[in-house]
Amino acid sequence: MKSKTVPLLFVLAAAILAAVFFISRRFVVSGDKSLTRAKIVTPKSYSSTGSENDLHSSSLESEKYETFVPLFSGETLISTLTIDINSDGYDDEVIIIRKAGSQNLWIVAALIDPETGFYERLDPIQTEFTRTRTFSYSGMDVIGDHQNALVYQGLADDGNYIMKIYLCTTEHNRSKLENIGDFSCDGTVFIQQTERSESYALAMSKGESFSVWVYKSDKPENSEGEAAAKNSVGQNQIQQEYKWNPVNRKYELAREIKVTAGRLAATELSRIQDGTVETFASFLEGLWYKTSNTDGNIRYIYFNYDNNEIVQLYRDTQEVYEWEDSKLRHNGIYLTAVNADIMTLHRRFDIALVNTDEIKITLRDDINLIISENTLWDGNYKKMNMESAFGDATEQGEENEFLKILRQGALWQTADSSVAIKFSDFGYSLTTEVLEENGIYSVSKIGTYNVLTFRSDFDNSVMGTAYSLSFGTKTITETVKRQTVERTVIDYDTIIFTPVKVTSTDCFAAEGRTYTFTREAQ
Repeated sequence: MKSKTVPLLFVLAAAILAAVFFISRRFVVSGDKSLTRAKIVTPKSYSSTGSENDLHSSSLESEKYETFVPLFSGETLISTLTIDINSDGYDDEVIIIRKAGSQNLWIVAALIDPETGFYERLDPIQTEFTRTRTFSYSGMDVIGDHQNALVYQGLADDGNYIMKIYLCTTEHNRSKLENIGDFSCDGTVFIQQTERSESYALAMSKGESFSVWVYKSDKPENSEGEAAAKNSVGQNQIQQEYKWNPVNRKYELAREIKVTAGRLAATELSRIQDGTVETFASFLEGLWYKTSNTDGNIRYIYFNYDNNEIVQLYRDTQEVYEWEDSKLRHNGIYLTAVNADIMTLHRRFDIALVNTDEIKITLRDDINLIISENTLWDGNYKKMNMESAFGDATEQGEENEFLKILRQGALWQTADSSVAIKFSDFGYSLTTEVLEENGIYSVSKIGTYNVLTFRSDFDNSVMGTAYSLSFGTKTITETVKRQTVERTVIDYDTIIFTPVKVTSTDCFAAEGRTYTFTREAQ
């Protein structure tokens, strides 16, 4: 009996010691501060029709998170992010918390000690945000030295867009988060990601640092200008590019561009921006297409406020998002949505008003991953309707001359008759020696150019996406004061299609075939 009891006592003692060691490693740290286990938020049910002023309602707060980072008394865990921020090869944690007595969100970075498994909390950072719906944070190597920077951004309660960038540094054997970029504006801020070399991907060399672009209004300096600005989106816009300065270890202003926004009638602006989400959502209602597509395929976004739905269309693929929350801003709206199939995928739509039929969209995801393809959706979009997108390209009541001539119904052919095209009110039909193609088109004024844009019914079109239009010239002979002279005049029976790449304010020459079409005599 004694021989069986002694081994049993040893087993029980070993189990008790193991349990004590496990608990002490995760929840016991030295110091006088009171610690608690991670407190998980269990919010009240959220309704999409709830008040916008409910600062605590959040889709992120409706999910359960756990952390090994010690929480102090009065702290509530909201969200966690696992990244290596000190480049030691071990995953650290960045957590979002609320503190008792404060509605603001706080960021706490904690570095893991690979030998003990303990997490060392760095000094907390108080953010300008109270709602997680308009806030996101991630890790990204912005300066190209293979170290993840902590980036947080979003729309603050005052309507300004804020982005801040931090790097983890060590001074006197003490780690801290150093602010290397601080941006705030009434427009939007985004990091311009560029493709890096293969040697960077293999960690054999450093990469190019990413620029930060800031878009904001060019605010007038006098009271009269301020009054006018309230009635027009046509005020100038300032675009600023900030670049990384390794000497000063800061993002510094590299260049500034002033862009005159498109003209927008004051009455139309007042209608769109009357201070209610419903009116702006009604303006967004419908299908929008991206005006510049580098991969040769058109991207579409469909907004349906009544059904709380946002749909992204690309080729034969569509993504459906549930429209959760909306917050108006100075020159647009900030939307949050959840993927209908992947409920953990939260997407934010930062929408700025450009013109009565044009918006600028910037997307951001909350899945704790960097997906470069999202930038393909960023850009300017135009409303897809027969009047604005494919209708009359009119300016001050006068019909565009090119559009008027194209719509006369004549057949246009190249000199060798290899391509022939005919235009109707909104569509076109094109024939070559081997195929026939149909689609729709639009003619619009972009910068100083008249641009013809094709939308083919087929995946592969004979024509490119956009062409600048110009009439040909011809020489005529006439008699002036009994003398025969030659004069060069515009040939309205010849139109030259020059391939261009279109931006929101201008267009540039692009690779491709230049077509010279001659109108068939009628």
